[in-house]
Amino acid sequence: MQEKLDLSVELDQLLSGLNGVLAAKTVLDDQDDIIEVHVLSDLNKAPKQLVRDIQSAAMASLGLEIDYKLISVAQVNKNVVVPVNSSGTRLVIRKIMISLDSRNLEITVILGDGDKTFEGSSKGPLTGKNRVYCAASACIKALKIYLGQAYNLNLLDLQKTTLAGNTCYTAALSFDEPFSETTVFGIAPVVSPETEIQAVVMAVLSAVNRPVSRPRNASDQTAFSSHQT
Repeated sequence: MQEKLDLSVELDQLLSGLNGVLAAKTVLDDQDDIIEVHVLSDLNKAPKQLVRDIQSAAMASLGLEIDYKLISVAQVNKNVVVPVNSSGTRLVIRKIMISLDSRNLEITVILGDGDKTFEGSSKGPLTGKNRVYCAASACIKALKIYLGQAYNLNLLDLQKTTLAGNTCYTAALSFDEPFSETTVFGIAPVVSPETEIQAVVMAVLSAVNRPVSRPRNASDQTAFSSHQT
């Protein structure tokens, strides 16, 4: 078991040192044979070239011959992917737009990080609770653009509840990052009926951001635009 762990760690360290590689994870079977090699890289090299570099490095340094079919490469823009809660930055809501007609609605959420913006939209029938789920979906789509292809978010649950006499929205999301999966939770209060959609978006955002204690005024954080089509 120790030899198995040492081989995995040694190979991970070797591959992580290659130019363009951001992270690496090796999976071994019970016979200490390599069955999977997962690599996260930036966009500086074509995947085929990176696979060849991995094979060459493993052979030259460890004497290991790795079948290219076992190597999986995921590429991301490292200038866009920001590890959540590690950089001190915080996404904010720039704008929420709601478009309505007699049967459907479309919600667009625009998030901001400095001078960069990330936009997501969701459309559905104008019935019941659909508008809050559309808002959550639009926010998640914007977050996926912000995080990049190596990360994935899915809404598990969205609840309107009362805590300490305050109406709130709570959101549970599955958060998949390279080599791990977690469930994250967010909460935001509903200050007034007019800010219900804002609260939904902030609950989703707070699940992957630093905690949001209370909504800001619409004038200093969020601009709402609603029009009849």
